[in-house]
Amino acid sequence: MGAQEHYNGIESLDHPVIAASDLDVARRTFERLGFTVPPRGSHVEWGTGNLCIMFPDDYLEVRGIIDASRFTMDLDKHLDRFGEGLMGMAFGTSDIEHSHAEAVRNGIEAGRLRHLTRNFEHAGRWTQPAFDLFAPSAADADGLMHVVVLEHLTPELIRRPEFLVHANGCTGIDRVAGVIFDIERASGKLRRLLGDTAVTEHPQGVDVRLPGGQTIELLQSAAYATKYGNIPALPEPDCPRLGAVRLAVENTAAAAAVLSGNKVPFSRPARNRIRVAPEHACGVTLEFAEAGSE
Repeated sequence: MGAQEHYNGIESLDHPVIAASDLDVARRTFERLGFTVPPRGSHVEWGTGNLCIMFPDDYLEVRGIIDASRFTMDLDKHLDRFGEGLMGMAFGTSDIEHSHAEAVRNGIEAGRLRHLTRNFEHAGRWTQPAFDLFAPSAADADGLMHVVVLEHLTPELIRRPEFLVHANGCTGIDRVAGVIFDIERASGKLRRLLGDTAVTEHPQGVDVRLPGGQTIELLQSAAYATKYGNIPALPEPDCPRLGAVRLAVENTAAAAAVLSGNKVPFSRPARNRIRVAPEHACGVTLEFAEAGSE
């Protein structure tokens, strides 16, 4: 398989998903962090809503419960078990039927294809972005928590020019990081989901390089703590968990100025990288990094 081919039809990390206990509080949190936060979305088929912080090629989804009497895709259970923070990720494809069929052929427990819509709650009017998706089982996504593969059918409704400009200068997702405890197991599962050439094992963990350019970095707990700081408490020992998102910026000065102006504490783990701790970013370790930062 060539480096840019798409195993199981997966082309990119479309968006990480952040669980939030209150979307109104989450909006204020991410606005203080310097993001342009679009109007809320509400899933038509579920009891959940979201804030989608958009970049040219990917985005952050902050998801919360707005009607607990309806199906929440287990967000309620996740919040009870883990609290706020990263809960999984969505991979992007441009051909969901091909992707689903290939995943099934490769032994992935992919479930059924589903069509979903959400109300995008603009002031005075609503639009309805639509997407098709399937959800590989948790057993097929070791270390990634909850995974879906999706195709956007109406991307123009959510990726509007005014949503792409952020005071902190962010232009997209560089990587997502988390903790694993069994390198061999995680590597094997990720190879079946994302392909052999995407996955690299090393003594501290597993790196995944996606065709879209983003990286997933799954580290053993000591290595994660050294690189990203402490991860929010695990619900039980040896429980894999995602913890950090690194976002690309042209320079960290703009991000630092916004954070300072909004009185958000941050640290500088490296010259061209700044970090906001989970307690100031809805349970996520959030980094702003210039190109080439490690």
